[in-house]
Amino acid sequence: MIKVFESFDYMEAGRVRSLLEANGIETFMKNEFSTGAVGDLPFQEVAPMVFILREEDLPLATRLIRDEE
Repeated sequence: MIKVFESFDYMEAGRVRSLLEANGIETFMKNEFSTGAVGDLPFQEVAPMVFILREEDLPLATRLIRDEE
């Protein structure tokens, strides 16, 4: 797995994940349900992170994320 995106904004991370999946890229989101732990854990530990599963998808994923910004 390769981390391609991280944001403290869950909605933004979800949007990136949806964009990648809509373009045929398999993803995994770490800390998808961890926002409720803010306060008990350091905020850096619960930021949603989007990973891609296949290394060969990295160039397309990078381009899609860059173009989205």
